Amino acid sequence: MRNSNFILTALAAMFMQGAYAQQPYGGCWHPEDIKNWSPETDPDAKFNRSRVPLATRFQEPTLMKANKNQYYEGQICNATILFPTCSMSPSQGAYNFLGYQPTYWQYMDKLVYWAGSASEGIIIPPPAGSIDAAHQSGVKVLGQVFFPPYAYGGNQAWVRQMLTKENGVHIYAKKLYEIAKYIGFDGWFINEESGGATSAEWADFIKDFNKFADENGDTQMEIQWYNARRAPNVEILKTHKNTSQFLEYGAAGDYRNYASQLGCTEEETFSKIYSGVQVAASGHTNFIYHLNAAMPTDGHVGSLDFFCPEEKTWKDNVRNLLGKNDTGPDAYNAINKTFEYEMQMWTNYEGDPSVIAEKWPGVSGRVLERSVVNSMPFTTSFCVGVGKHRFVEGEVKASQDWYHSGVQSIMPTWRYWFENKGNGSIKIDWDDAWNFGSSLKVDGGNEFTKGDHLWRLYKTQIAVNGGTLRLVYKASANSSVEVKLSTSSSVNPDATLANPTTTTKNGWTIAEYDLSSLNGKTIYMIALNLKTSSVLNDYKFSLGELSVLPANYAPAAIEVKNLATTSVLGNVQGDARLTWDFDYTADFDHFDIYKENEDGTQTMVGQTRDEAFYVPTFQRKDNEAYVKFIVTPVMKDM
Repeated sequence: MRNSNFILTALAAMFMQGAYAQQPYGGCWHPEDIKNWSPETDPDAKFNRSRVPLATRFQEPTLMKANKNQYYEGQICNATILFPTCSMSPSQGAYNFLGYQPTYWQYMDKLVYWAGSASEGIIIPPPAGSIDAAHQSGVKVLGQVFFPPYAYGGNQAWVRQMLTKENGVHIYAKKLYEIAKYIGFDGWFINEESGGATSAEWADFIKDFNKFADENGDTQMEIQWYNARRAPNVEILKTHKNTSQFLEYGAAGDYRNYASQLGCTEEETFSKIYSGVQVAASGHTNFIYHLNAAMPTDGHVGSLDFFCPEEKTWKDNVRNLLGKNDTGPDAYNAINKTFEYEMQMWTNYEGDPSVIAEKWPGVSGRVLERSVVNSMPFTTSFCVGVGKHRFVEGEVKASQDWYHSGVQSIMPTWRYWFENKGNGSIKIDWDDAWNFGSSLKVDGGNEFTKGDHLWRLYKTQIAVNGGTLRLVYKASANSSVEVKLSTSSSVNPDATLANPTTTTKNGWTIAEYDLSSLNGKTIYMIALNLKTSSVLNDYKFSLGELSVLPANYAPAAIEVKNLATTSVLGNVQGDARLTWDFDYTADFDHFDIYKENEDGTQTMVGQTRDEAFYVPTFQRKDNEAYVKFIVTPVMKDM
């Protein structure tokens, strides 16, 4: 738990002058802009840098299926629009409720940041927060290099410039690697619709990119290729083991027979050849033809690349609110609808991956959930990266609408596999949380049945040698909760934790269970059993935190180094650009950032997992000469 006596903090003070800071934005460049790019000369570089490494996924010994039609082999790449315009994408989130990132990472293998235009820029690295959220769930992230068609401002001169060689080296391939390396993502999607070069020239470029990456130990780096063709480009795909291709829409099918031409196994074709699905046109629940073609119910034959599903799940809901009505009730309704649509697409209309639905099975009806929860420490606060308040251990530390995808939690593997729920429901609750900005709330409806209600949460592979499972929750009277575990590779629990040490804080119950009775075993599933002693017509259960921590866990706080701000206060208002350095460790979770005024009061202004934060405009208190900012590291013992 947090203990202020042992938290190391760093301080930065802003003194009154007459200028303002500047909102940092993500990169959106033309080739000439990056030729000499370096983080030392880019004032926004630290704000756009992700520090969360790509987590390692596992495959359980015996498949743990929510339904019989799920398989691992086929992959999903989500090529998604994350902001309305690429040149005005704020770094490190913003103070509004309309920002959104996908949260069903368990069904994705790669994320492509779909962005760019001839007028704004054609080289667009993904936002740091998007990288953070994807990486913690084991999803690779690719930036965009967009050579548009002539009708949309395409210019073959940009293609020729990108392919420039100096001393036999593709200088832009090297620069694209350097940008990906510094910012912390995994490669690029090259969208080549301008023409002006041969496949052989591009193959040579891609080889150079991966040569630079491999020589520096970044063997996960990838180029994904697209040029509006339905057939796999063997010359491109053979350039490197990681090179992949987005096939034109309508090409879903079986491409395993390309293995011999590509010099790979049939299994490896799933991570190299993706058939495009025009979700932005079809709608978020109207592409079952493509699912069936690549991922039939008797086993997968191919992989899919979803084109901009967020156009339907998010953008249609918020387009009339962005920039003018992005906080308050209208924004809340829009984002509630967004999460409902997201659930419909990735799970199904029932919101239960164990349900086999014929009309629209959802992605969960074909794709077996992936997981990275394979070691201690693990902690989740069920944050979806958007909030109305900022909570610390159940206490509201600030109230303003905000979004920051980089502080998403790892959400449950199954959303939501809940037995005997009747007409009950599970929703994201932004009005009450333990940490960050949201919790999960079970509402039993008008008649929550008596007895057991098994709620499967996480697929795991955690070896036990002592340790503690911590559960933070609120429950209705006349009810109780049990922690159920599987110690075999099964979705059926075989162990129940008992006799927790229980305390309360700010209305939440904190239950800590000793895991030593399971020493030498592996936890493959974590579930809860919500028990009621009678039928309840007002049952509520809130889930605020779930952690699995090593024995006697007391990690040392990381050191915040070189905290600085170039910002100054205005006479009435101010804003702040804060930067710092730190050494990432597996025990680190995030930073809490507070504003402390001359009168000693503190307000939380943000949270991040990276090394910079922008504090939007705030009002000065009367006659204060300075404002102090405090950056506090929070470790996984929270």
